[in-house]
Amino acid sequence: MTKRAGIYIRVSSERQADKVSPQAQENDCRGYCESHGYYVVEVYRDIEKYRVGGKLVEPSGTRADRPGLRTMLCDAKSGHFDIIVAWREDRLYRSYRPMLDVLDTLDESGIELELVKETFDKRIAPVKAWAARMELDAKHDRFMMGVAGRFSMGKAGNYPAPYGYYKDENGYFRVNLEEANWIVKLFEWYAQGISIREIRMRFITGGARQRNDNLKHQWHMVILRRILTADLYWTGSQKIHWDGQIFEIPLEPIINGDLAVKVQERKAKYKYYPAGNTRESYLSAGLVLCSVCDVRCNIVSSHNGKRKDGSPKKYTFYQCSNVPNIDHINHFTRGSARKIDDQVWAKTWKVISDPDIFELELQKKIDELRAQEINAQETCEKLEQRLDDLAMERQKVITWARKGMINEDDMETQLLALSFQEISLKSELADKRMLEGNRADKLLLVAKAYREQVMVGLENINRQPQTPEQAKKQFDFKRKIVQAIVKQVYIHPDKTVTVHFCVAIPEKVCIDDPIECHW
Repeated sequence: MTKRAGIYIRVSSERQADKVSPQAQENDCRGYCESHGYYVVEVYRDIEKYRVGGKLVEPSGTRADRPGLRTMLCDAKSGHFDIIVAWREDRLYRSYRPMLDVLDTLDESGIELELVKETFDKRIAPVKAWAARMELDAKHDRFMMGVAGRFSMGKAGNYPAPYGYYKDENGYFRVNLEEANWIVKLFEWYAQGISIREIRMRFITGGARQRNDNLKHQWHMVILRRILTADLYWTGSQKIHWDGQIFEIPLEPIINGDLAVKVQERKAKYKYYPAGNTRESYLSAGLVLCSVCDVRCNIVSSHNGKRKDGSPKKYTFYQCSNVPNIDHINHFTRGSARKIDDQVWAKTWKVISDPDIFELELQKKIDELRAQEINAQETCEKLEQRLDDLAMERQKVITWARKGMINEDDMETQLLALSFQEISLKSELADKRMLEGNRADKLLLVAKAYREQVMVGLENINRQPQTPEQAKKQFDFKRKIVQAIVKQVYIHPDKTVTVHFCVAIPEKVCIDDPIECHW
């Protein structure tokens, strides 16, 4: 009876394919099968990078998760073939874990393993796998020590040169005059107050060359901000982390200290939602949902036209998350963030300023809490898990920005929305925890004390501010109130809103520290 064979091919890396050709391995294996009368039913290949947990990895013989290997072992257990044919034993494994997987499969399925260039012996396979692992470890140690030695001498080795520098034949960083000229312009323009968006356009129109021509966006603003953040341009030292050590590679400074200080001073002014920064003006971020889809709305922005001072006009919107996969008829798509926030504030202020309406909403909340028959502890655990998931989502947004998939403006906007979602979840968690201790009755007294604090110094809350500082104080005050009593905001197709209130006041209110809005 003719035996059915499954051939396995592997290279340690895509670069190694030039030295140990996958095609040569396959030809040798097919020739071996033909000479022994085997019928080849499948060829399994691990010859290119594959993704593990969002990261691309090489098909090393030390890895047991190689897709070709896993598929072959699964087919072996299901009786897809009778014998495995490989070029050499190290093509199958070079460490214990994949070796054990292969040997276990051979024992479980009863199939055989034959090698083209050597003889397979199951008894000494663990010894060979151990020797291969030791060889790889020694090779790795020699490589790590060699690189560390070059770093200690001030050589960059295989480390890429930062923009503005190149690496000479001896491995030292030298100034690239053309790129350095653009670095100086970038720092000077930014110190003069010119926006990153305008600087980007100057780089593009001025013909500044990027290192990577395959980038989707030419001179992405994240790249420019990253250059402004790198202190190597004025300290004259590039820090490289390698094998648990920090090496400082010397290089010639491109930026003088005075210019670096001016850049840092400007960056400090816009560190996190400062006065005058339009990113702070999303009053209902994280709370807005589409009334048709019942999904949370994103914050989007667009630029159209310019102001008198030449800066671009920015328009911000709340947009349904399902856009563009929706039928726009009888459906909310996007609406002005300013107009929607104005509606939310009008309804919020009506509740907080009228004691009768405020206490009515508060009583509804208490009745709702008393009527709920739930396992409070279980619900609290679920909410805590959602808060943990939100932390992971925040890290994902930061990672996208680091990789250049989104720009810094979008990153900060999305982080702001996530912060509002976090506040909403913490508010709901506080409600459920009240059920655990049967403390709902205390909410009435606490909320009334909170409202009394809010009503202190309100003569300026709805008045037009005259300075950016006044605008920031007014906005912060409004946002505190919205965070405290608004649970959800539903936007309808006609762009009107329905606000669901849910009083969530801290159990302890400091009467000596009233919440005020004055200037």
